[in-house]
Amino acid sequence: MAEIHDLIARHGHSAARDMVAASERRYVDLAALVLGDDRGSPAYLYSGFAMTALPHRRPTSDNDAWQRTNGRFGLMVEPGFIPGPDGKPCRQGVPFGSRARLILLYLQSEAMRTGSPEVRLGNTMHHWLERMGVKSGGSSYAAIRDQARRLSACRLTVSWTAEDGRSGFERANIVSAMLLSPSVGGPGGAWDETARLSPEFFRALREHPLPVSENAIKAIQNSSAVIDIYVWLCYRLFTLTRITDIPWPALREKFGPEYKHLRQFRAKFVPALKEALAVYPGANVELLPDGLRLLPSRPAIPAPRTFYIGAVAGQR
Repeated sequence: MAEIHDLIARHGHSAARDMVAASERRYVDLAALVLGDDRGSPAYLYSGFAMTALPHRRPTSDNDAWQRTNGRFGLMVEPGFIPGPDGKPCRQGVPFGSRARLILLYLQSEAMRTGSPEVRLGNTMHHWLERMGVKSGGSSYAAIRDQARRLSACRLTVSWTAEDGRSGFERANIVSAMLLSPSVGGPGGAWDETARLSPEFFRALREHPLPVSENAIKAIQNSSAVIDIYVWLCYRLFTLTRITDIPWPALREKFGPEYKHLRQFRAKFVPALKEALAVYPGANVELLPDGLRLLPSRPAIPAPRTFYIGAVAGQR
């Protein structure tokens, strides 16, 4: 993608589009969105999400936990209950897709910005999502509320195995409390709710924050797969101290274990990788016949070098 970024810098967006194949113009458009951002606004995630991720699609059952492993790391997301309109427990299911990721990003970014675990939803989140390019009317509004409630009810377990064989895990709800408005409201109405991040999750976020580019997330906000690859690159490339090759089987284990054949996974992964690289101008990544080569790169957005996942894991 470095060639595309150079073309835009030298010749401008429009001319760069004319200088590449039609199949590459999508990446030119994405790169131009990020290169035109002079603010460099940061958003934040707990760095553990760089190694594991939520499901892309709705699980077949709202009763089952979601599990994903990535080498020595693992994530389990358990669905939970919150009181329904009648006061009875209502199962919410596991959060999934791009909207869940955007809400999670908003919760953590606001908590980091304010230094408080209490985060306003409603109009505050509505305006942020609009700034990210997410329309809040109709079915989109309903989906956002659904994912917000799924996130408020679920519980995470992040596990790891250290190089010396020791293992450990941390378990926490993302949200420990939520104050609900008396009325359902609507896209232009009063949805005034407050979520409070759990003490455990808020502590993990403050101790191990991963800054990402808000503008990059905006450009790829409709694809949960691209968001996951971008977040992973933000962590791995900046913490890298030497050239690292990652084979296709390891990439499939992290990003597409549902694919039976490597060729099927590659066919889906490579275009998504190109989109993620388009919105990360400083990424130094080479596509090899047998996998990816990662080289130390400048951060996606300037921030203190505080990334660290799991004291027991000892992984940087």
